[in-house]
Amino acid sequence: MDQNEDELRRFKHDYQNILLSLKVSAEKGGSQALIAELEKYTSSQFDQKALRKYPDVNHIKIPELKSIAIAKLAKLYNDQIDYSFGCESEISQIPQTNLLDLVRIIGIAFDNAIEASQQLKERGGKGRVEAMYYQEGGDFEFMIRNWIDKSAADPDQLSQVGYTTKKDHAGLGLANVKELVRRHDEQMLLDYGLEDGWFNFSLTLLPENVEKEI
Repeated sequence: MDQNEDELRRFKHDYQNILLSLKVSAEKGGSQALIAELEKYTSSQFDQKALRKYPDVNHIKIPELKSIAIAKLAKLYNDQIDYSFGCESEISQIPQTNLLDLVRIIGIAFDNAIEASQQLKERGGKGRVEAMYYQEGGDFEFMIRNWIDKSAADPDQLSQVGYTTKKDHAGLGLANVKELVRRHDEQMLLDYGLEDGWFNFSLTLLPENVEKEI
């Protein structure tokens, strides 16, 4: 996973160009068997969705943050839920905090998005999850959003702690998140809610001395 993903993408692009030129040559020579073999090899070795399974995780240099992202992206991939993940800039240092609490919050947010997407699919809809790690200055931000069935939840209720649309579920996910954030209320900013068919969740981690600098 720590192999340079950017180099892999460039190699894939170059490989496809080479393969295309071979395919054209084979067509001119009338070798249909060669064409079929080339296409079979491409399908087996360079499945585009598989190459996008862990987009941008090579930019995450903090093992705990990378591990939780990989685990949840694998879950989305295996459950065949459409998703995207972004981490454009390298993240090697974040404000000092309890990493276990941070990872738990990220994990809960992913789990909620996955479960909502699964429910949407069960109702005949299509799930979609978009997440990203972002860093600017000394802050670290995690954002995730997912499509949600508008008929399954009232916007006002959905923003309340403990509310859930899941059968036989206590709605403890967001309640647990709020409790974890409360432990770090001077360092963590939490925002979530329903908008235009999306459930949006955002967590910002601030430097511990941010109040002293203001």
